[in-house]
Amino acid sequence: QEYTPMNDALRDVFPGCPEIDHGYAYLNDKPGLGIDIDEAKAAKYPCEGGIPSWTMARTPDGTASRP
Repeated sequence: QEYTPMNDALRDVFPGCPEIDHGYAYLNDKPGLGIDIDEAKAAKYPCEGGIPSWTMARTPDGTASRP
């Protein structure tokens, strides 16, 4: 399986993420995926950049178009 490790900022904003140790993912005991979001901490990391390029592949009414 492929896994992209989470940096400290993501782990801070999304408490409850699995802990990875020696190739094993250890889940928490909360219901569902057990992952939460801390909106106060998320506010410390505003989105950077402009409009994502993939949004330019659609017209305002949602019709697919070529960029």
